[in-house]
Amino acid sequence: MKKRSERMALLQDLAERKKRQADQFLADSRGRVERDEATLAQLERFLAEYQAQLQEKGRQGVAMDRFLAARAFVDKIEATLRQHREAMRTNRQQLEQVEQHWRSTYGHLKAMEHLTDRARAQERSEEEKRLQKLLDERAQLIRPPFI
Repeated sequence: MKKRSERMALLQDLAERKKRQADQFLADSRGRVERDEATLAQLERFLAEYQAQLQEKGRQGVAMDRFLAARAFVDKIEATLRQHREAMRTNRQQLEQVEQHWRSTYGHLKAMEHLTDRARAQERSEEEKRLQKLLDERAQLIRPPFI
């Protein structure tokens, strides 16, 4: 039968694999949120620039049909921004869940490392006691040659 520390080491290896997987999920989720923020900034800049151009053209005078088409385009950009913000909220919520999962996985790994270390320390202590007992027994069997 395997030693307790060896059995614990197998469980620790499993916990390490789960943590690596959680690390990957966390990195993916953070990357998604960062890309969302960059895309949002681009959309907001584009909208601001387009609206500024539209206002300038409005001051110079523009045909009503062109103005309405431009206004419809602005509305589409604003709708896209709303959809993107909603997707960002979802991705941030997922990130929070992934972070919680990562913390749980990390805690589990640390607990397994601690238990494995304790099992190894206990086995070393038991082995040292067994060896000391064996040495003591042998020392009692040896008779001094001068008696």
